[in-house]
Amino acid sequence: MFRGAWPSGRDTVDRMQGVDFEGFAGDCTITGKITMFGERLSDFLNGQERFRLHKVEFHSLDDGHTVAQDSVSLARSDLLAVVGTGPRGNEKQRVPLEEARMQLSIGPYIILGRLHVPPGQDPMRNVLKREPMVPFTGVTMAYNVSGTVVARDLPTVIVNRHLVEWITATDEEAVLFPEATIRSPFSMNLRKDFTGPSTL
Repeated sequence: MFRGAWPSGRDTVDRMQGVDFEGFAGDCTITGKITMFGERLSDFLNGQERFRLHKVEFHSLDDGHTVAQDSVSLARSDLLAVVGTGPRGNEKQRVPLEEARMQLSIGPYIILGRLHVPPGQDPMRNVLKREPMVPFTGVTMAYNVSGTVVARDLPTVIVNRHLVEWITATDEEAVLFPEATIRSPFSMNLRKDFTGPSTL
């Protein structure tokens, strides 16, 4: 029997907030609104396998057409990546981390960004192995829309590591992505039909 104190209704309401949502699926990008609870979107996404979006628009990568829906239930496994929005967590609880620059391929997207890891140690490895959604900062993201390459600079992108196809990383960083193929910077093949004009 649970003996702890249940959170009050007021506490739950205080922690819930609506934030803008932008996600990336295999054949489209997704924008809308999401009601999250907690201090960080990455924690919220890792805490459940399905969530509801409101005022949703699906933007086709193939021809750019848009489909709108008032509300949709979305599985986390359908998301390759999500733009980090909303609160960034409690600053007093942050600890110093080192940055590891990494490049990865996930579906039709190429992502270059910084993975934050503890200095000189690997306690985050076990955590990241259990949690599928991993945040990267200082991200450049490239993908093809209607035959045109779109390149975007984004402060934070949360990546579904279970769906990563390959990464350029050291052996230590590769432990965080055990399912991904490791490629060196000298043997990467970045050709993913990004042959059209670039849109920055």
